Amino acid sequence: MNTKLIEKIKRSAIKGRLGDFICNFIAVVLGIAITFVGSDMIQEHNKKKEVAQALQLVKSELLINRETIEEMMKIEKINKEGACYLLQYKDKMNEASSDSLNYYGYFPFQSQDFLPVTDAMEMLRASSVMQNIKNKELAVEIIQAYAVIKNAHLFYEGFSKAKETAVEKCVSQQEFRKISNENKSLREILEFTILLPEGFAAMRQISFVHDDPHLTYSHYMKLIDETITFIDKEYN
Repeated sequence: MNTKLIEKIKRSAIKGRLGDFICNFIAVVLGIAITFVGSDMIQEHNKKKEVAQALQLVKSELLINRETIEEMMKIEKINKEGACYLLQYKDKMNEASSDSLNYYGYFPFQSQDFLPVTDAMEMLRASSVMQNIKNKELAVEIIQAYAVIKNAHLFYEGFSKAKETAVEKCVSQQEFRKISNENKSLREILEFTILLPEGFAAMRQISFVHDDPHLTYSHYMKLIDETITFIDKEYN
């Protein structure tokens, strides 16, 4: 009787230890699984946060470039308007409005260069952030937006170089160099410029470069605006 009782106790103890082992094993496995799942969730959250922060920098950079493109459009516009105005009053500069002449100022002899800002995009390319953008359509659109920015600068550069080449032929003339050293009014300088064959050719060149620059620049800005809207939609 005692032997049977002892055997039962032993079997119960073994079952108890086995049950404890199974419970502990399950607890450990669940703990590991939860740790891995939690770790993956944290990593995913961190990736999303990193992408969101990087794209906010890209958005700010796109806005800066958009403002630059708008400024290039304004400069080209005022140059073309000014050239057309001088051509209109070529033989009657005394009739030209003083306000208009002051508004256009010394535009034939002024130049301004611009450079695209691409630091945020370069950072995006160099890191793994670009790969972590889930919406690949957005990634492609961002790349295209920077291509648009480059095209806008090339477009402005085409105008700027054409103007520079034409005006250089005018200002290199001995007669122009002589009058530029005299104390002449703006009206007198512009009148002398437009009457010089090289000055007249320069004004015609400025007025002819790019038939409708506003249309082209506006198209570029519209594409950038669409990319910014896309970023806001995905990460705001």
